[in-house]
Amino acid sequence: MMSQSTRSVAVFLSTSLSLGVFFLQFLEWLYSSENQSLVKTITSLPVPPPPLHLQVDCHEDVQVAADKNCPLCFKLQNNSTVLSTSGFVFCYRCIYAYVKANRCCPITGFPTELQHLIKIYEPES
Repeated sequence: MMSQSTRSVAVFLSTSLSLGVFFLQFLEWLYSSENQSLVKTITSLPVPPPPLHLQVDCHEDVQVAADKNCPLCFKLQNNSTVLSTSGFVFCYRCIYAYVKANRCCPITGFPTELQHLIKIYEPES
């Protein structure tokens, strides 16, 4: 029983040490000088302007959406999906096809991928 517990502790320490070394190497790679240029280019994109269809009421300090039309098909949004790189909301079919073909936001032109599409679940009213 004692040798089995000693063996278990040894395996645990060996595994922990391996994971710790991997994590330290990952941190060293992440903060290396050659990787900083990549991180800087990714995070240096400008903040997109607010959507034009939002109106600000100065008296109440509340933003109210004027309509829920898709900027691509100009119809009422169906299966609303937000593009996380810009924050604009589109119909899922419209934005999926556009991003798949062009790999950028149709409004801001920011580079984007299909994994940046986020489905918006709205309560039934």
